[in-house]
This record gives sequence, C-alpha cells and structure tokens, in this order.
Amino acid sequence: MNSETPTRVAQSLGRPQFTDEEIKAVRIGLDGVKGMLPARCYYDPDIFAWEVEHILKKHWICVGRWDWAEHPGDYFTSTQFGEPVLIIRDQKNTLRALINVCRHRWSQIVPNGRGNAKALVCPYHSWTYNLDGTLRGMTVKNMPEVDKKKCALPALRLEVWEGLVFINFDSNAEPLAPQLQGAAELLARYNMSEFRTTGRTEYPTTWNYKFSFETGYEAYHHEGIHKSWLGGTAAYHAPHTFGKIWGAYLGRYPPSDNAHPFGPPPWKSTEEVAEGTDLHNFIGIYPNLILFVSSHQVSMITTEFMSAGANRATTSVSYAPWALARPGAEEIKTKMVQMMLDTQDEDTAGCEMLQKGVVSKYNTRSIIHPIEAQLSHYYNWFLDQYLTA
Repeated sequence: MNSETPTRVAQSLGRPQFTDEEIKAVRIGLDGVKGMLPARCYYDPDIFAWEVEHILKKHWICVGRWDWAEHPGDYFTSTQFGEPVLIIRDQKNTLRALINVCRHRWSQIVPNGRGNAKALVCPYHSWTYNLDGTLRGMTVKNMPEVDKKKCALPALRLEVWEGLVFINFDSNAEPLAPQLQGAAELLARYNMSEFRTTGRTEYPTTWNYKFSFETGYEAYHHEGIHKSWLGGTAAYHAPHTFGKIWGAYLGRYPPSDNAHPFGPPPWKSTEEVAEGTDLHNFIGIYPNLILFVSSHQVSMITTEFMSAGANRATTSVSYAPWALARPGAEEIKTKMVQMMLDTQDEDTAGCEMLQKGVVSKYNTRSIIHPIEAQLSHYYNWFLDQYLTA
C-alpha cells in the first residue's frame, strides 16, 4: 500500500480520510520530526461539518466564567454551531444552559449579550418561562391540551470547573471534572474559582478555530508576532504534563519587576519570592479553551463555532481577589487589560496570516519545533477523534 492510499475509510459517515504518511507525520514524525494535522483540516467545510457532529458536540465546550452570571437572573449568551444558547442563573442559584428559543413558534427569547431577567419573556408573543426554563404561562388564554411540563426550554449539560462554565451537547458524555483532575492539581494553589473578570473582548475571526487554540498553546510565536516585547522568552517554556483531554506547558521567567505587579501573593513562601522566578502555567483543554495562569491572573481564550474559516472568539482576563485589594490595583489592572487587548490584536494578525497560508496546495509537509512540542499532543488527540469517533 503506497503512502497516498487512504487507510481509514468511512464514506457513509463522511469521516475524513488520511493517508498512511499523513498519520505517520502526526504519530511518529517524518525523518524524526513530527508534524501538524493535514492542511485541509483547517479550511475544508466538509471536514468541519463532520467535526461538529462527531467531535465538537461530543466534548465539553467552555463558554465563559461563573461571574458572568453571578446572581439569580444574570445571564449571558453563546452561539455554538448555529444554536443560540442561554447561560442563566436560576432562582435557586443554579447555573443552567438553555436553548434560547421559544417553544411556541421558535423566536429567540433573549437577545445576544448579557443582562438580568426576572423571567424569560419571548418578545414575539410574550410566552413566559421561569429562569429554570419551565413554561410559566401563555398570553391571552391557556391551551389546556398543551402540557406545560413538556414545554420547557431544552437544556444542555453544564459543569463549572475552577470557575469556568462548560456545556455539552451530548447527554452521554463523561463528566468533565474527573477528566481534569491532573489540571486541577496543577492549579490548586491559585484558587482560580475565586478570580473575578475585569476585562473581556469579543471579536469575529477569519481563521479556523484550531489556530486560536494553537496560538495560545505555544510560546514560540513570542519570537515573531510578539517580538517587540516578548522576544527571547520562548526558550523559558517547556511541556509539562498531559491528560486525556488536556495538556500543560510551563514558563519560568527570570527575575523581573513584572513578576508580581500587585505584589507577592499571600500563599507564596518567602523562599519562593526570594527565588525571583515566576511560574506561568499554560493549559489547553480540548477542543476550545486556552488558559494562561499566573499567581495573580488568569487569561482565557474561547471560541464560538460557526464555520471552517469564520468563527467568533472571546479573550478575557480575571484577577485574584487579593490582587484587586492591593493599593494601586485599579491603575495596574487598567494597564494589564490594555496589554491583553494589544496581545490579542497581535495574535489576530498572526492567525489571519496562518489562514491565508494554510490553503496553499503546496502544504504537504509541516514541522513542529521542540519549543512547541506540546502541540503534538493536541494533534494526536484530534487524529484519535478523526479515526475513531
């Protein structure tokens, strides 16, 4: 069998097909150097459609943070695969993920964005739902033949992990928390679930969602896109540990005045502070969440899935309560939020260039540099999904 013969064929399911050489490039590498997924995985609409049904809808998708809907009635929206989703905290202080569509004649109920509601009232005919999605009443007159208990808004599974809100379209999916036990241990000292969001930006993307993930999952691009202020820092990063659906690489920066902009954290020992090397954790949770966690902050990137080459992303930054309580915190926070926005602008420029280049018909070989070796775990996870999901 030559290298151009597809080795995994499932035409009836529309499963993407890969040659032996393409699989080898990801699994063990060519000439000892591992590579990426085939380029078509970043632009082919048929591959994306398959991914939606067989990968993305089967895994936990991060949509935000707990404090985006902190009090009863608080809500925010997300659109995934064309489905309007409402994340809302109900009267009993429980976060819920509801399909944001009236059961009467399918109007979207809550406009996209954030807010607070005493009840969910459809703007078209004023059918009213409780915050838990159950139907409260119809206008003009009730319909006795309609069982209100069966007219609740459809609900998706929701889990909150370390203050992050995840949803899942698959009712049979494994619970999330046990799959992230190792990541939780890595982040335990930060008390990340108590952090509060202080900056957030949403933006349309003109690139495949994998590029958003990959850009946050390696520091090698510090030497290019962020060269003016992060050049020379890539070498301080290295892969750390991996789980079934996640991976981590760590950065240990040399002594710097920027290591503790709010001052040392209360949980850091005197010896650690004196050492002067700050630890930065970069966590990737497949398929759509990138976290950058340091002693005082967590930055995150998430994606709303729309198409192979046009999606919507959110970048946000949250800070530890102890940091926000320190003298001068407001000025420091303002500067760091602006840094987040500037960084995202640079990453956006990079991702746009990646998407322009990935469509070249000459893309038959890719190379993963040792500084970005953790990407191999991500590509192997994806290849597992393509071949077995």
